Amino acid sequence: MQPFTVLTAVAAPLEIASVDTGMILPGRYMRRHRRPGHDYGEAFLYDLRFDEAGRPRAEFVLNDPIYRNAKILVTGRDFGCGSSREGAAFAAMDFGLRALVAPSFGEIFQVNCIQNGILAITMPATLIEDFWRQLRERPGAEMTIDLPNQALIAPDRGRHSFDISPLRKDRLVRGIDDIDVTLEFGDAIESFEARRRAAMPWLPTAQRE
Repeated sequence: MQPFTVLTAVAAPLEIASVDTGMILPGRYMRRHRRPGHDYGEAFLYDLRFDEAGRPRAEFVLNDPIYRNAKILVTGRDFGCGSSREGAAFAAMDFGLRALVAPSFGEIFQVNCIQNGILAITMPATLIEDFWRQLRERPGAEMTIDLPNQALIAPDRGRHSFDISPLRKDRLVRGIDDIDVTLEFGDAIESFEARRRAAMPWLPTAQRE
């Protein structure tokens, strides 16, 4: 997982509330096998980005060329509500996003994002509305998110603090997930298993390939 420390990037304003995981990753795309070169980026918010004939909706913010390389999405409350599909986080990541900023998120979606290297931070709704105003006035403006110092710097250079679990912050900064954390205890696990096999040789053991 790519570490997250300080990100300065174009921010896109998605002024929509209650975008659920079924909108983030439509169910018909979940049957696809996700692999390099065949990811979920195309499917991200597909039905908002395209019409029934597959034509890009010109009025949709992410179809504006100025946001083609946006890595920060500033969106409305309850982003990622609905089902627990982890593919929704994959879709955001494959689309190129590294950070999401909203008044609130679906709890499972937020955790899935963090587990996959996307920082999803909550800010007061009044601040989100002010960020939207700034981004409308300066299309293509950048924001900076400084995770070690838990600060977001808006286009007007205003500095705003945010909260994050110390555990989640550490894992994002170091670029590790739950499996990586377990592997850090590999020597201790091997030592325990060796003592267990010596003390109780009659118990079955899994053979490693």
